[in-house]
Amino acid sequence: HIGRSKIAKYWNSLSGGKTMEEEKIKQIKQGIHCVSEAANNFQRSKTGALIVFERQTRLGDIINTGTVIDAQPSVSMIGNIFFNKAPLHDGAMIVRDGKIYAAGCILPLTKNNSYVSAELGTRHRAAIGISENSDAVIVVVSEETGNISMAVNGVLTRDYTRETLSVALENMIVPPSPEKTERTPIHTTAKKGKRNEKNKK
Repeated sequence: HIGRSKIAKYWNSLSGGKTMEEEKIKQIKQGIHCVSEAANNFQRSKTGALIVFERQTRLGDIINTGTVIDAQPSVSMIGNIFFNKAPLHDGAMIVRDGKIYAAGCILPLTKNNSYVSAELGTRHRAAIGISENSDAVIVVVSEETGNISMAVNGVLTRDYTRETLSVALENMIVPPSPEKTERTPIHTTAKKGKRNEKNKK
């Protein structure tokens, strides 16, 4: 089976087909695009939103507090989830590998009250809280001001635009493409070494 998979991958690369890694990267980028567009809409309409991008730390316990959706992302779907009369709008939306995996999830609030300013609401405290307990990247939109913020590793940064949010998310979430991680074949340097030895003789 291993040999077959290698052959399939080889022919797939020759034919210009996309590998599983490339498809995953495309899916993640699509999720980031939809979240950035939706956040821009929420900023203008002052709609509160709390969106968690899962990374290495699996958020199974958090997902169990909400409703599993496991759907392809779209700006309209995200808008419907956080519409202020929707049943899931008060909770967090979880993005896993670019897909909208769950919504209406409950996050732990940060206990570091000295860090959090009084003007920040429950969504921001929840964003910081889950970022303190995982490697997730969290996007928050304030329903009072429309300000877009991001929480990572217990630190909240603010005043994002659609463009700066998209760039920041891609830098933190999108894995390096297969082309960038390819290594130089070992036999190439080995051959050069043999030639040098012959020349010395």
